Amino acid sequence: MTDFHYFEQPSDTSSGTLNPVFELLDYPIVMGGADDIVLTGPTPDRPMVDGREVTDPRLIKALAKPDELDRAEVLDRSAKFAGVLRAMGITGGDGERILIAEDVPPISRALSILGAVRIGLSIDVRSEPAGDSTSVFVHPIEAPPVESGRASVKAIRSRFEGVGIAIAGETANLDQAMRDSRVEPTEVVALTPDQTLIHTDEKSLDARSSLEWLSREIFAEA
Repeated sequence: MTDFHYFEQPSDTSSGTLNPVFELLDYPIVMGGADDIVLTGPTPDRPMVDGREVTDPRLIKALAKPDELDRAEVLDRSAKFAGVLRAMGITGGDGERILIAEDVPPISRALSILGAVRIGLSIDVRSEPAGDSTSVFVHPIEAPPVESGRASVKAIRSRFEGVGIAIAGETANLDQAMRDSRVEPTEVVALTPDQTLIHTDEKSLDARSSLEWLSREIFAEA
């Protein structure tokens, strides 16, 4: 595993600052890895182009292949998800935690995790999560894909079709929110190495030790 590129170097009086998502996305892109395929998903039952569901049988056959996202798209979509969290009042502060339902599609799940870590929001991936401390809940919803061309909506696939986000008892359509041009992607946040980020069944992982877990759990099949 590569050494961290610290935003603030460790010293006698400081442990320094870092972020595992910077190591997986931002830095490799600067080094020329934008086009590397780093995230894959299952073959979609209903292929989509620019947010529209494909209905032509010939196109369905042509597009019926596993989803593949390069590093540039993963960065763009996860940073935009982080922007949605910020727009909805989530800052990654003490006590805030995100829970992702097991039936959320794999790509949406991976982007949610990366976006949360980007702003220092801790993630609960335990088989029996601590629901009383959950601030954000990402889950499937019944909603048609957002059509391109609507006001304030970009003609770009959100990667969150059929997924909602619940905060303080209110649910929003992530497909809609991710396409909203008024929501800006969020820059990676500097974290202290010992900040707790991921809660697993085995243990809780801090920012420094989360890098190996994220590499294994999210990018292992790319």
